Amino acid sequence: MKAVDNACFEVQEGEVFGLIGPNGAGKTTIFGCLLALTQPSAGTIKIDGMSPFDLDVKSQLGFLPERPCFNRWMTIKQFLAYHHWIAGRPASERESEIKRVLALVELDIDINRRKVKEMSRGMLQRVGIAQALIGHPRIFFLDEPTSGMDPLGFILIRKLLLKCKEDGMTIVLNSHHLNEVEKVCDRIAFIRKGKIEEVANVAALSEVRQVLNVSWLAGVNESTALEAAAESTGCKLLETTGETAKFAVSGNEKAADIIASLTASGLRVYASHFERRELVELFLNAPEPESGGGGSKHAN
Repeated sequence: MKAVDNACFEVQEGEVFGLIGPNGAGKTTIFGCLLALTQPSAGTIKIDGMSPFDLDVKSQLGFLPERPCFNRWMTIKQFLAYHHWIAGRPASERESEIKRVLALVELDIDINRRKVKEMSRGMLQRVGIAQALIGHPRIFFLDEPTSGMDPLGFILIRKLLLKCKEDGMTIVLNSHHLNEVEKVCDRIAFIRKGKIEEVANVAALSEVRQVLNVSWLAGVNESTALEAAAESTGCKLLETTGETAKFAVSGNEKAADIIASLTASGLRVYASHFERRELVELFLNAPEPESGGGGSKHAN
């Protein structure tokens, strides 16, 4: 059984690209291949035209693993200084760089005394992000960045990623927290059972995920009117319950057309409002990929 099967996608410079899917879908395996931590059995991976196994690529990358496993005996300052040295950065910049990355993750503690082993899961995640940002990497990989975070941590991650994007950084992240992903990503790839089902633009998804709720007074043949409205406008009738119905619409024009059609059919519409279908609902309702078949691990 393949962990990843023919996963093909491209990430544009300066965008935030998200891999989303349930646990065990293959997200971390793809990350392992992209970061040269796992050797794919087939396929091609290029980062700026180079293999991820090329040493010249390494200085351009920052990486937060899903389960950080750091040197527990080190103090936070020693840990960050060590990674600054590994990154080959000038020693004269070390103090200021450590202060910069700690400020980015809003970690205000005694870094000279506090040891890695004394940190909570959420604090460890912040330190992991700080070390990944040392040296101003051009490409930032985050594997489940909100793991172990409280609600304030979610907000911090969102703010930090948007700041990194403003600075021109390319960001690739994976998560099963779909509601958080869609707030920062430009594009997302839906992955399930090792297969990428679709790569979609988040802004475009927001447009097509509007749902119009319509309520009317009883009195005419509702089913005929609803079917006619759906057919004439090209909008899908999602469900109907009593004197209410839901239509998938792409904007205000289509919503107005539906209400006009229902009114023309004799329905006395007295209320309507939009609701937004969550990304998680869209993903869960998508058809599952076919099992079997060929393919190989592949990412561009």
